[in-house]
Amino acid sequence: EMHHDFHPGDLEHDGEAHFSKLIAKETAITELTMGRLMGNYILFSDTYIPVQTGTAFYKALQIDDGKGTFYSLGSDVHCLFYKPAGEALAMPDPQECFHSLADHATMTGRRFEVGYAAAFEAFTEVLESRKEGLGGCWFAAPGESSKEAFMRRLKRSDPAFAIYEAYAAEHAERWAGAKALALDAAMAEMPEIERKYKLECAEYDSVLFGLSDEFSAACKLEQEQLAKLADVGKLQAQLDSGALVAVDSLGAKVSSADALSKSVEDF
Repeated sequence: EMHHDFHPGDLEHDGEAHFSKLIAKETAITELTMGRLMGNYILFSDTYIPVQTGTAFYKALQIDDGKGTFYSLGSDVHCLFYKPAGEALAMPDPQECFHSLADHATMTGRRFEVGYAAAFEAFTEVLESRKEGLGGCWFAAPGESSKEAFMRRLKRSDPAFAIYEAYAAEHAERWAGAKALALDAAMAEMPEIERKYKLECAEYDSVLFGLSDEFSAACKLEQEQLAKLADVGKLQAQLDSGALVAVDSLGAKVSSADALSKSVEDF
């Protein structure tokens, strides 16, 4: 018996509770993601390229052959921002963003569920259809910044409204004091920024699984399943066939069952 993606087996009796739980889960994920973006002032800095790793640093330079400028918002901000030379960066299209995200997931050994990917892509198509009536814009109105568009859409009754309002003011204050860096100075800061970024990623995972009972329960279940596969000697075959795909903290594919088992135990 098969069920629709994101639907309970018994829609009539379990539907309301199931969808309430699903919405709560997606809300928690969104809030955690926004929290990470706000932590380093990446949210609303869409005319700049955030740089937190050596790879991102190199890719930013490739955009205009290093003719742009790096900016720092302070030593407590674990991110540099690159502004390419010439015109300001245009707001990317929704479908372009989705395809970029899907490509990144695939290149790092992960993939979206088919139903979720189809729904996600259909939603981006709807967003992009707004451009016809907004003079080529889909998110912000002509002449409006992403910060203004976001705050305009956010309901004042939203429990997080005051948080975003305070962040918007602090974001403007930080950028008013932004410091331009020479290429050598920016490069010298990258090792420490990347180290702190990786620590942030590890702490984020801990918070994600520690605060959410659902994520924690799902994680424990998957750990048990992996442990059972390792015990019966089937884990390596699952990795070799592609039935299971594992990646390490650097995004590299894990091909050894022993390495995966040790990582699960450490976690």
